[in-house]
Amino acid sequence: MPIYAYKAADAKGKLVKGELEAASEMEATTQLAKTGYLPINISFKAEKAKAAQEGIFKKAGKVGPQALIIFSRQFSTILKSGIPIIEGLDVLAEQTDDPALKKALGEIVKEVGGGISLSQAMAKHPNVFSQLYVNTVIAGESAGVLENVLFKLSDMLESDFETRTNIMAVLRYPIMVIIAMLIAVIILSIFVVPQFAKIYIEAKVPLPLPTQVMILISKLLMNYWYILIPAVFGLGFAFQRLINTKQGRFWWDGLKFKTVIVGKIYTKLTMLRFASMLNVLYQAGLPVLRTMDIVGMTIGNAVLAKEIEKIKRDLTDGKGISTAVLNSKFFPRMVGFMISVGEKSGSLPLMLDSLYEYLNMEVKTAIKNLTGSIEPVVTAVLGMVVMGMCLAIFLPLWSMIQVMKGE
Repeated sequence: MPIYAYKAADAKGKLVKGELEAASEMEATTQLAKTGYLPINISFKAEKAKAAQEGIFKKAGKVGPQALIIFSRQFSTILKSGIPIIEGLDVLAEQTDDPALKKALGEIVKEVGGGISLSQAMAKHPNVFSQLYVNTVIAGESAGVLENVLFKLSDMLESDFETRTNIMAVLRYPIMVIIAMLIAVIILSIFVVPQFAKIYIEAKVPLPLPTQVMILISKLLMNYWYILIPAVFGLGFAFQRLINTKQGRFWWDGLKFKTVIVGKIYTKLTMLRFASMLNVLYQAGLPVLRTMDIVGMTIGNAVLAKEIEKIKRDLTDGKGISTAVLNSKFFPRMVGFMISVGEKSGSLPLMLDSLYEYLNMEVKTAIKNLTGSIEPVVTAVLGMVVMGMCLAIFLPLWSMIQVMKGE
C-alpha cells in the first residue's frame, strides 16, 4: 500500500509531521481528520515493498473479472434497496462462486464491522480490488452516491473486460504468427545455419551482412542460452518493478496514449471513465473542484490525473469545465465540445450520457477495424523476416556458384 508523508495541525494548532499508509491521498486526509488533525500538506512518499511484490507474484488469488462485475452490480442493487452494507456484503459472500472474492468479502465484513470504512477494508485486498476500484468506492463514499458509483463502475469493468477480450481475439492470429516465426528462427539458427556456415567458412566465401547477423544469432543461442533466458525474465521483472514506481507509472501511462494502433482505443476508454464519473458526481451536487479531485483519482491514469490538476487551476480562475478541457492536449476536442454544449444548454448530465454512448460505440468500431490495421503490418514483418533468412542462407551459396563457374 502507498505510504504518504504529511504535515498537519493538532487541536492546539501545533505542527505535526509523520507518515501513514493509505490507499490514496484522499483516504490519508480522512484518516488524519478522524484523529483530530487538520491536514496542511500530504505527499506520496513510497510504495510499500510488500504491495509491490504482491503485484508481481500474487496472481493465483486474483478474482475473475466477470465475478467482480456481477458483484459490483449486485452490491449496487442491494444498496439501492436500503439493505445495510454489512448485511449486503454477507449475502454476496455466501452466494459468490469465486473463492478469492468469497474469502475477501468474508474478511471485509469483519473489518467494516470493526469500524473502518468500506474503501479502507477493500484496500487491504489488492489482489481482489484494484487501486482504481478502491478509489472509485472512496468517491462514492465521499459524495454519498455509492450505489450509483458502483453501478457505473460495473459498466466500466464490463466495458474494459469486453474490450480486452475482443482485442485478444483480434491479436490471436498475429501472436500465433509471431510465435511461429520466432520458433522458425530459433530452429534455423541452431540446426541449419551452423551447417551452412561451416561450408561457407571452409570455402572461404565472403559473407554478406545478413549471413553474418544470422551466424551471430546462432552463436548467441547455442553458446549463451543460459544467459539469454534469465535475461528475458529479468527484463520482465525489472519492467514490472519500474511501472510500480511513481515515475515509472507516469511514463507508462503516457506511453499508452502514443502506442501504435491501440493508443486511440485506450484514449477513448479513459474518456469513457472520465465522462461516466463526472456525470455521477455532477448529479450528486458536489462542488466542481471536489468533483474534479475525485475524477482524477478514479480515472486510472497518472498522466490524466496530473492534467486534471491543471484543469482545476483553470476552474479556480473562473473558467468552465469545457474551456479547461479544450485547453488540454490530452483530451480529444470532441469531449470538450460536447461538455461545452451541455454547459450552455443546462443539460450537462444528458450530454455526458450521450458522450459515453458515443465513445462506447467508437471503441467497439475501432476494435472491429483493428484486424484490418494489424494484418498488413504482420504480413510485412513476416515477409521481411523470411526474406532476411533466405538472403542470409542463399547469398553466399550464389557467390560459391559464381566462383565455381569462374574456375
